[in-house]
Amino acid sequence: MGSAALEYWGHERTLIIGRNSAFRGISIQTIKKATNMRLRPQSKLIFAATLGLAFFGLVAHAQLINVNVSQQGTFGPFTGGTNNVVTNNGSTNTTEVISTGTPVASPFSITYNPLSGPSTVALNTSTLNTSTFVLHSTVGTPLNYFTSVGITLTTDFDSGISGAPDLTQNYTLDLSPYTAANGFTGISYLIVPQQFTGVVDIGGLNYQYASVVSGNSGVLFDGSSTTAAIQFQFLSNPVTAVPEPSTYALLGVLALGGIVLFRRRSKGDTMMTAMPA
Repeated sequence: MGSAALEYWGHERTLIIGRNSAFRGISIQTIKKATNMRLRPQSKLIFAATLGLAFFGLVAHAQLINVNVSQQGTFGPFTGGTNNVVTNNGSTNTTEVISTGTPVASPFSITYNPLSGPSTVALNTSTLNTSTFVLHSTVGTPLNYFTSVGITLTTDFDSGISGAPDLTQNYTLDLSPYTAANGFTGISYLIVPQQFTGVVDIGGLNYQYASVVSGNSGVLFDGSSTTAAIQFQFLSNPVTAVPEPSTYALLGVLALGGIVLFRRRSKGDTMMTAMPA
């Protein structure tokens, strides 16, 4: 055996130092630290997975869009009914009240509330409410109310940027008499369609979306009220491609490979420098 040699005992590497070795001045602790710098295969996999998930978490956290909602609601035409009235019909960012039938003093009513203003939405997870409809039945039995009315909602998600509405959706609100098994009478309501999907331009970028009417159907009895809401979820950005999670895991593996290679070369250079001529 020379003045210095490397011997392998199982999976552990031990540096044997001879009496006349140039390494005699190096402490055992320093040698242990140097030999333990290499990552074991299991540690490499765990580190790579962790690094990949960290990249993915940062990107997922960054997938936010800023909106500034402005909405116009228009109601009509009506089918059937008497005393069909809409306050502020066709206004923008303004509460509108639709009333119908008798008694005239306290008719069946729907209050439309646009939910305008700025908001931050996380892609794929957050829900954005853009408007609500509060339906209220009069005390007693409402009569002579309409059977259906058209609803047109025009929404601008980047108010003040594009100068034009981004999306127009058409709904129908149906009303019909309802009698429960116990004899109670009320009004059944239905807002259709319940769901829209498509692509919308927000600030110059196209986003896939899905919108739904929560509470789009039900029954109102004597003096009761209920609320329906238009809700949006933005699914992805088809213009700016977002890498898949597996891509970030691969980047983590590549980064780990670079670290290991760097450490190997650094250790090799150190050993070559320390070896006697």
